[in-house]
Amino acid sequence: MTETGAGATPSPQDLDLDTVRGDLAAALLAEPGVLRVEPTLAGMVRAWSADPAPEDLIRIAVQDGTADVALHLAVQGLPARLVAHRVRDLVRRLLREHGLDTGSVEVSVLTVEGAAPVPETVG
Repeated sequence: MTETGAGATPSPQDLDLDTVRGDLAAALLAEPGVLRVEPTLAGMVRAWSADPAPEDLIRIAVQDGTADVALHLAVQGLPARLVAHRVRDLVRRLLREHGLDTGSVEVSVLTVEGAAPVPETVG
């Protein structure tokens, strides 16, 4: 990957998809309501790992500068549909920041966990 100047957008040929995945994973895990990026059963078999890194679970396919993304989430606290829509918008924004056009963005919620327990105050 060649260096680009400050504020410059890399060309698709210079794009490092591992960097894009890492940025996506960090942003996703900081998003309210997202607990973790989850593997599918097929992804677990391919990785042969019980605990793959979140960025390894984000599929990105790029053709002619257009990126198709697929990811699977565990969510908590907020309505799953709201989290999925916010994540889709986040993915689109980050792809643009990396100089990519957005193709399809598949966000699947595989797990919905209950709200985190509120600690009791002692007093």
